[in-house]
Parts: sequence; C-alpha cells; structure tokens
Amino acid sequence: MGAGMKPLLVMALLLAAPAAANPEAEVLAATNAFMAALNKGDANAAEAMTHPALTIQILRFPPEGGSKFQILSRQQLFDNFRNAPPRVFDEQLVKTNIRVTRDFAHVWAPYTLDIDGKRIHCGIDSFGWSKLEGKWVLTTFGWTADPKGCPPQ
Repeated sequence: MGAGMKPLLVMALLLAAPAAANPEAEVLAATNAFMAALNKGDANAAEAMTHPALTIQILRFPPEGGSKFQILSRQQLFDNFRNAPPRVFDEQLVKTNIRVTRDFAHVWAPYTLDIDGKRIHCGIDSFGWSKLEGKWVLTTFGWTADPKGCPPQ
C-alpha cells in the first residue's frame, strides 16, 4: 500500500466507526419517556421501563408541617395509576441534573404536578437508572411532595 493510501484508509475507518454514545442524552431520553407515559396515564408503558425490584421512596411535606416518609412497591405505584379516576395528570420536570458513571446514572429534577389543571404540589424527582443488557432501566425512584412554595402555573 502506498504512503498516500494509509491516511485515506484511516479516514475511511474513522468515518465507518459508529458514533460514540452520549449516555447523558440516553438517560434524559429514558427519563422523558417514563414521564410521558405517566402523563398519558399509560402505567403499562411506564412499568415496562422499570426493573422488577424497583425501589420507590416518597417524602411528603404536609401543609401543617413536618414530613411523612413512605415506601411503595412497584406494584403499588403502578396500581395507583391504573386505579386512578379519569384525570389530566401533568407532571413537568423543571430542570434536570444528570450524572452518569459507566452503566449507572442519576437524574435529580425539580418538578411541578398539576391534576385537572390545578397545581397540587412540587418538589424534587430522583431517578436512578442502570443500563442492563444495553437498555436504561429505572431501578430507584423517589420524590418529595411539597404543597408550599411552588412556582406559579
């Protein structure tokens, strides 16, 4: 092979190589897909994005003060969505902060929750993702729920 062909071969190999994955973008897409499923009331689609051993923790701040800690099972979380009366559920992530190390990721995001057009509460959503068999799967999920100090609608 001539000296002039080697740079062309290297360039061709580089162009043919798959683009490097962007794990932050993948995790954001997974988070957005999960939230879209919940907002549509599609508990089955949201559940399909989670690990069977999903851990759920909630810290509520009641209007009278203090805090109330709760743990839900995966079954309880999605049964709550399946059994909810017809409603317009609109949870919006305000800003996401994503951290990824290898196949482990965490998303921390302030959010607002409106049901039937009324602001219910706001807080922080915490999503723990693990990349298993090439797919980001929600393994931990938690949130705070505070009826005070929410941004206006």
